Amino acid sequence: MSSGSPLRAFERPCAVPSAERHAAGHGWRRFKRGVFRAGYKVSQGRLLATDSLLAASAGVLLALPYNHSELFLLSWAGFVPLLFALRGKRLAEAYLLGLICGLALYGVGAWWIVGFIGQLWAPGPFVTFLLSALFWLYSAQLPAFLALVFQWLRRRTGWSDLLLFPMLVALFFGHFPMLFHAQLGESQSLFLTALQAVSLTGVLGLDALIALVNVLLFRWLAGQVPAQRDRIGWAAAVLPLAWLAYGLVSLGLWDARLAEWPTRRVGFVQENVPAGVDQRPPAAGYSSSYPRALALSEQLADAGAGLVVWPEARFNSYFHEPRVAEAFRRSANRMQAALLFQAMERENHAHSRSEFNTAVLIDDEGRDQGHYRKTKRVAFGEYLPLLGVFPEARRWVRGELGDFFSHVSAGEGPARFPLKGMQVVPLICYEAMFPYFVADAARGGGPGELLVTVSNNAWFGPTQQPFQHLNASVLRAVENRTPLLHVMNNGPSAVVLPNGQRLFQSAYGEEAGYWVDIPVAASGVDSLFTRFPWLFRSVLYGALLATLFRAGWLVPARRATPTAPAS
Repeated sequence: MSSGSPLRAFERPCAVPSAERHAAGHGWRRFKRGVFRAGYKVSQGRLLATDSLLAASAGVLLALPYNHSELFLLSWAGFVPLLFALRGKRLAEAYLLGLICGLALYGVGAWWIVGFIGQLWAPGPFVTFLLSALFWLYSAQLPAFLALVFQWLRRRTGWSDLLLFPMLVALFFGHFPMLFHAQLGESQSLFLTALQAVSLTGVLGLDALIALVNVLLFRWLAGQVPAQRDRIGWAAAVLPLAWLAYGLVSLGLWDARLAEWPTRRVGFVQENVPAGVDQRPPAAGYSSSYPRALALSEQLADAGAGLVVWPEARFNSYFHEPRVAEAFRRSANRMQAALLFQAMERENHAHSRSEFNTAVLIDDEGRDQGHYRKTKRVAFGEYLPLLGVFPEARRWVRGELGDFFSHVSAGEGPARFPLKGMQVVPLICYEAMFPYFVADAARGGGPGELLVTVSNNAWFGPTQQPFQHLNASVLRAVENRTPLLHVMNNGPSAVVLPNGQRLFQSAYGEEAGYWVDIPVAASGVDSLFTRFPWLFRSVLYGALLATLFRAGWLVPARRATPTAPAS
């Protein structure tokens, strides 16, 4: 090495054995991969946390209109955070995000289950919360599987969210097996313009429309297609615009029509009796033959009510004590007003006994005009699922869980009670939650038809559940274009017109008698939904079959399709 060239020694690197070079390079690559994976996991963790918050916020947005009807517009954007969270997610992640959304939805919207279990069984705070959590977890499977199936069909079909999501929302909310059935559209009971077209499609149509608007908002906010150039999106937007335009026109027509209908004065009693399974002695000055409800009925009859309705109660002895039945008949004759009430009916067999939850009508001449036995029963309240074929197991469960879990047999179907100038279609409690059942009951109605629901919501205490129950009844009135009277033990009770307007609504927790002049049709004409309740549902089934066919037969071609929605 020359002293005059100090850098020459570094002009040619020293030779390194190839094995060492390979080991060094391999170590460097492992280091880079480790750093990348660590960074990826951190970013994925942050992403998952953000997506979880989005999913939970979607559940809260969807729940609030159930608890506060005036917030109905939140439902039309409630799914948007969930749709953002689902972008690019694998199926397991989609299920998890849907589950988080469902826990928020039912944890907020069905918080009343805590009070219900406490009043029903009083098992203590820990068991009450545990059972409530199990209820919320099961209910949350609806949006969980909705998100899972939606993401799967996105991948397998490549079809637009504008088709897939509304179809799946309507089918899942309409058909998923729930302990307490609730439709998405039942959060819209105050949005009268949006309610009118359910007389054509039923609440499933409103469910699908709400989902469609959510997809449109997501589509434009996510920038998938610029709104000003989104021809497919604007074509889809014609549907909600047409739906609301129909609602505006229909409301005006129904206001004019109702003004021409004759009215019938109907009274009802809100007893405000606390929940319980034990027979309570009558209040001072009253008896089982002359209960407080009958005293209030006399005042209503004096005010001109031709029909008086009592709420559902377990303590009516009409079927068990002949003197009580005779006293009720004499009172109806004396008042010159018909009585409609509920009582527990027993039917003895050779080796068993059946019990029915029954509505009874006594006309204004004191004659028993017929009975209606409740068909749609409350699981775990009126029957124990899967235990009907195991009598010994059923007896053991009843012994462990209390007398409330009595086995009530199901009736054979809807009934209709004729009255002077009216036709009364009775429904008992939970049955108002089933649109197709109510349509079957209302079909073929004549002049003066009135849907009457009697219920006892005292088991839920001072929660939002009685109001949610009433909101569902509003949809049944519009679907069938028939006035509806819903009488609750503790309130709120209400008279709902065929356009969804509440002619009268009582206060919660008030004992009183009320009378209302209710418009009834001079001639009976069924709505499209009443005549053909299966029509829109069949359209959904057909769309689902086409989607599954596409997903099943194009698996190889679509396996690598990204989860981003198609335009």
